[in-house]
Amino acid sequence: MKNEFLTLDGIKIEYEYNCQKYDDVDDKTVAIVFLNGIFMHYESWKVLSKGIPQNIPMLFHNFRCQWGSGCAVDKECSFERHAEDLKELLDYLGIKKAKFIGTSYGGEVGMLFGAMYPEYVESMMVITSTARIDKVMESKALRWRDGAKSRNSEIFVNSWLTDVYSEGYINSINNLSQIIASRLTGFNYDGAERLLEAFLKLNDLNLLGRIKNFEFPVLIISAEEDNIKPKKFSEEIYKQLKSALHLTIPNSGHAVVVERPKEIGYLISTFVRN
Repeated sequence: MKNEFLTLDGIKIEYEYNCQKYDDVDDKTVAIVFLNGIFMHYESWKVLSKGIPQNIPMLFHNFRCQWGSGCAVDKECSFERHAEDLKELLDYLGIKKAKFIGTSYGGEVGMLFGAMYPEYVESMMVITSTARIDKVMESKALRWRDGAKSRNSEIFVNSWLTDVYSEGYINSINNLSQIIASRLTGFNYDGAERLLEAFLKLNDLNLLGRIKNFEFPVLIISAEEDNIKPKKFSEEIYKQLKSALHLTIPNSGHAVVVERPKEIGYLISTFVRN
């Protein structure tokens, strides 16, 4: 059931936590925390998490400026602020240790969180993410931002469709852009612009330098046909880490969590079970 948490700076965060009795959470409890892609709703994780035993606490939430979470114009929206929001939410729920699973934007938030608050992290799974932006990625993100500014669902979807999905997946589903556009009721276009602006500042964080200090293990997943954050960016992350495994999913684009749910679901359940 959806709940709402109010951050210290007054922003509402939508979340679901399946641990009903917070008193049962102690220092030995390890929760699973899911971190969304940039236009993703946390509901999308539900099908991927079915293989996780029901007795393991799982936390889903929408970042500020995502869907129904708050996005006040006078409040900060940045990777740093997402990490602060997440820490506040974990403290509120009594979660002292977790395994973090993030895709794309969520993987980038996860890496920054791990650099800022490593004491909360047992391990991390980073799916089709990057630690830096190059000129090609910047150009595409600016196109996505223009799509969001249109406030037209089909224009918006078509601004990023071929960057996010593989050619084979797009050709396998008739009217894919219209199907996705029809599911955007309640989507926060203003928030999407703010999230993209935050992403465009990713290089300011020096993530590649900061993740060198990770002492916890990291599982990195890339997609062979990723057209927005190609495999080489996952390889860069892998090379900086002390304890990591890098796997590549073939025949999939950036949205591997959508294109290959069985494979990703299996990897998530295996990751959770160590």
